[in-house]
Amino acid sequence: MSEAVAIVVGSLVLAVAPVFVVAHYYRELMRRRRLRQLDHRHYWPHWNSARH
Repeated sequence: MSEAVAIVVGSLVLAVAPVFVVAHYYRELMRRRRLRQLDHRHYWPHWNSARH
């Protein structure tokens, strides 16, 4: 009986793991897109002139 439970639990883990992997890569993709939209380099000249 415990072997059957181990097989079921192992199968569930293997079924759920790809969902977490895909979610992780999707979050990374969204983070990179947001950072690209922010584009910090665009503001560098303004920061230099703001000091004076």
